[in-house]
Amino acid sequence: MPLDDTNWSAPAPDTQTDETTELLIRARSLLKRGWCRGTAAQTSFGLPVSLYSRWAVAWCASGALKAARTGTSDLDYRRASIRLIAAIGGVNIADFNDRQETVEPVLAAFDRAIAAGGR
Repeated sequence: MPLDDTNWSAPAPDTQTDETTELLIRARSLLKRGWCRGTAAQTSFGLPVSLYSRWAVAWCASGALKAARTGTSDLDYRRASIRLIAAIGGVNIADFNDRQETVEPVLAAFDRAIAAGGR
């Protein structure tokens, strides 16, 4: 499936979110579609591929954040990265991702970063 916004979760209609939070939500949605370790993105055959490739079906946490940033300002991307780094205890995002055995801790980290937006 090409990288587009057709399967990205949207906030509830009565919930207002900022661009940083929306970026985190889009990146989390990509990880729900497919998750990988050791490379930013990969094909269904497990081969490394560009984050933006139409063949990409899985992303690492860092790759998902970069792939989802289309149309987002550099400032909002940096804010999203900072919130995610805070949610994982101040470690490098790619290192955190690659140490996980399953996607669940990565999704939980995104959930924490998304929830931090209201503070």
